[in-house]
Amino acid sequence: MDKQEIQKLIEEAIKHKTETNSVEFKDARGGLPKSTWKSISAFSHRPGGGIIVFGILEDKEKHKIKIMGTDILDNLQEKIGDLVNNEMSFIIRPNYHILEIEGKTILAVFIPECPDQFKPCYYKPAGMPNGAYIRDGNTDRKMTDDEMRSLIDNSKKFKFDITVAEETSLEDLSKDKILELLIKSGERTKRRSSIEEINFELLKNLGIADSFGNSQKPTLAGFLIFSKEKPQNRQRFSRYIIRCVKYQGSNVATDIIDSMDINGTLDDQIDDMQKFVLRNIRKSAEIVGTKRIERYEYPEKAIREVVANAVIHRDYKITETYTQINIFADRIEVFNPGCLPPGVTIENIKDAQVSRNEIIAARLKELDYLEEYGRGIDIVFNEMQKWNLLPPIFKNTSNSFKVILLGQKLSKLNERQIKIWEYLVENKTITAKKCEEIISDTPRQTINYDLSKMQKMGLLHSVGESKSTYYEANF
Repeated sequence: MDKQEIQKLIEEAIKHKTETNSVEFKDARGGLPKSTWKSISAFSHRPGGGIIVFGILEDKEKHKIKIMGTDILDNLQEKIGDLVNNEMSFIIRPNYHILEIEGKTILAVFIPECPDQFKPCYYKPAGMPNGAYIRDGNTDRKMTDDEMRSLIDNSKKFKFDITVAEETSLEDLSKDKILELLIKSGERTKRRSSIEEINFELLKNLGIADSFGNSQKPTLAGFLIFSKEKPQNRQRFSRYIIRCVKYQGSNVATDIIDSMDINGTLDDQIDDMQKFVLRNIRKSAEIVGTKRIERYEYPEKAIREVVANAVIHRDYKITETYTQINIFADRIEVFNPGCLPPGVTIENIKDAQVSRNEIIAARLKELDYLEEYGRGIDIVFNEMQKWNLLPPIFKNTSNSFKVILLGQKLSKLNERQIKIWEYLVENKTITAKKCEEIISDTPRQTINYDLSKMQKMGLLHSVGESKSTYYEANF
């Protein structure tokens, strides 16, 4: 990140009067703040790193930013150097930039992302896990135990998709399909390929195979994408399926209209998932000019990106459950085993470019199943907006990740009403008092309006009278 980019990010944060997921302000009038190590650790785990700015004070209560400046540049750089060289578990190499903002001198320190194999990067005097932090929105917070384990598991030496595909051999791989990959890659470089050039060294360079002990075997990524037969035919890989269900109503208690367990290689799974969704959502037509234009109720491109990302980014270490697609009357939900990779949060998901399955992502990209890195989520947002639908909802837990595409009916709700609806989906009933808890700082009159609107839309109905009134979902 060069000096101009850094200055631009800082100026944008000042303009909006808040720190961001990539910019942290520090008041340096008393020297190097004791909490600096927390921001160093947090930014070292953020894809793309982050910037610590010394000489700017943020007053979060008054929502103000004050440029204080600093005249101890040498002292700050010396102490930061000691901190990153001697007290962090991995030696960070920051970039220092002296900038002028509103006539005052500040020090901007760019903290690069720590290499995967050395994560978590923690403050040695505090040890693990207390010394390991992560950037969450515009704040630094201590990693949870689950995040710590996930970070360790996702370091390069623990990348699961390059581990051995047990009980397989190189003969189980389809040379025709590998040649297809080479031909597609060759189209971009104008290079011709033939089946004769497919050898172990080529497979190793592509991450499709490797040496494991005294044997040459497919990697998990190689077998799941390039197997001659369906990988799920073997007991060891039988759980790598996609469970698809179309429900008649708005929750899983309603009748099942269609269902399918999708197996096959990963590219086939993406294709079949797309087909299942499209055959189970409505299609309408309108006259544009002199032409009759048909379109699905959800944008095809958005569906494609969501289902492709589910296959590419799922945690293949988890075999106790499946990737699942549930199609309801008012939404589509895609559930994946495994939480977001370390450093990726719901707040920065549009900007982060991280995959726990680097080989799977790279090979499927070459087979045209993945857009340019980092563009997929943008496509989903843009396509949903074109359809006049709300942006996707993301839910990240310690061991799962869910994407929800809201249909036309739910897209008429505002942000408060969406929160009420989300609670109803999980709990079936809600009270006005509970609404006050989940929508803080909202007057009761506004909540009553929201509930009334949702009743008129047919999403819920009231039960009881006066203080005993509660609201039940119309599922």
